[in-house]
Amino acid sequence: MLLQEKRSKVSTLIDNRAAFNSDHVQLCVYDTYQACERIPFHAEQLMFCAMHTGKKVMHHHSLQRGQEFLPGQSFIIAGGEHVEIDFPEAHLNAPTSCLTIEVDSKKVQEVAERMRLEQAYYNEQSATLQLSNNPFTQQLYQRLVDTFSENKQDREVLIDLGISELLVRMLQDRSRELVLQHCNLKIGHNGLQSAISFIKQNLTKPISIEMLCKSAGMGRSKLFLEFKRQLGCTPQAFIVEQKLTAAAAKLKQGTTVTQVCYDYGFSELSYFSRRFKKTFGCSPRTYQNQTV
Repeated sequence: MLLQEKRSKVSTLIDNRAAFNSDHVQLCVYDTYQACERIPFHAEQLMFCAMHTGKKVMHHHSLQRGQEFLPGQSFIIAGGEHVEIDFPEAHLNAPTSCLTIEVDSKKVQEVAERMRLEQAYYNEQSATLQLSNNPFTQQLYQRLVDTFSENKQDREVLIDLGISELLVRMLQDRSRELVLQHCNLKIGHNGLQSAISFIKQNLTKPISIEMLCKSAGMGRSKLFLEFKRQLGCTPQAFIVEQKLTAAAAKLKQGTTVTQVCYDYGFSELSYFSRRFKKTFGCSPRTYQNQTV
C-alpha cells in the first residue's frame, strides 16, 4: 500500500501512524489533527525523526524548557528514551506531520564496524536527544520515504543502502556519540583517541596540529588520514565542533555570548555566531533564550 493510502486511513486524531517495515528498520509517518499538549512518546530503538509540516514542542529531561521543532529540522532519540510533545498548531485541515525511522542496534553496529569507529572518542555521557539541521539528511529522509512506499523488486536493497547512508552521515557529525552509544561498541585505546582526549581537555586553550601529533604519536599526514577516515573531518574542523558543543553547554548555564566566544578562543564574535548558527541552526543568543 502506498504512503498516501495508509495516511488517508485516519483512526485517531493524535499521532495517527502509517508504518512500513523492512529488515532492522521501521519507518513511520505520524499525523496529528488537533492541538494538544504533553503527548507521551517512547523510542524502543535508536530513532531518527524529521519534521514535515506544522510545529512541535519537545519536552525532555535534557532540555530546561520546551524545544521547538519545525520543518527542515530533525532530531535523534536514544533507544529507551521518553519525550513529551506539544502540537500547538495541529488542525484537521492542516495536520502536524513527522517522519520517524527506527533502526535496530545490529544495523548500527554493522555500519560503525565498517567505518572502524569506536565509542571511546567521548568520556562524558552523551545527550539522549539531539537536534540536526543538515539539508543532505533531510533529502535522504525524503528519499527513504519514497523507497519504503514503492513495490519494486529491489526495494529492500535500496532501503538498506539508504539506511546505511543515513547512519554514515550521523556517524560523521556531532551525533556520532549518541549513535555509537546505542550499539554498545567496545572501548579501545589508540592514538586517535589520545588526540581526541587532548582536544577535549584543552578546549579553552590554543591547540596546534603539532600538539595533536605528539599526543597521538603520529605524523601530520597520518593524523589527518585517521581523522578523515574515522571522523569524516579534519582535526581543525573537529576542534571547532568540540568548542562549539562546549560553548552551547555554557550558554545553557547563562554565560554571556561574548564571554563564551572568547573563552573558547574565537577571536571574532561574528565568526563565532556564524559557525554556531551553522552547527545548531540558530544564533547563540537565540539558542540561549530557548534553553535557559
